[in-house]
Amino acid sequence: MSDSTLFEQLLEAAKAERERVARGSNHINREELPVELNQMGYMRWYLHPALEEPSTRALYFLELEIPKGSKSGLLQHQGNVIHFVLEGSGFTEYEGGEHQWEAGDVIALPVKEAGIQFRHHNTGLGAVKMLVCWPNFDSANGPEGGVYMDVLEPCPEWAAKQS
Repeated sequence: MSDSTLFEQLLEAAKAERERVARGSNHINREELPVELNQMGYMRWYLHPALEEPSTRALYFLELEIPKGSKSGLLQHQGNVIHFVLEGSGFTEYEGGEHQWEAGDVIALPVKEAGIQFRHHNTGLGAVKMLVCWPNFDSANGPEGGVYMDVLEPCPEWAAKQS
């Protein structure tokens, strides 16, 4: 068990995050990203809180590819998800309807209290590629709450204890 206080641990986490951001990359090359096949389809992750290289963790940002004649997984999500269709055409199952889209369109799925369910279908002649983005509220502000945090002068009791 550490002898440091929870507040000291918070300050250390804030410092570590500032250092990670300073080292981080502001440029992400698509061709260097691995493609993963997961329950939703083929994905290339540009931004994700588990990635150390990008300078920001404020968003989840990925490219989703759906092969010709296929569909994505059916997702239950809180909403607030934006999709930009780069290539292809198809429709999204949402609220009992089929909402058509094609390259150049934006699919904006709202926040709903009980969440939303959606699935994308590729009905085009080739693969669908779309950029997908939603806010990462769990780490968007970081341990500092969005501002630089440090103790400029400790309380007298703490200072006396440290002497």
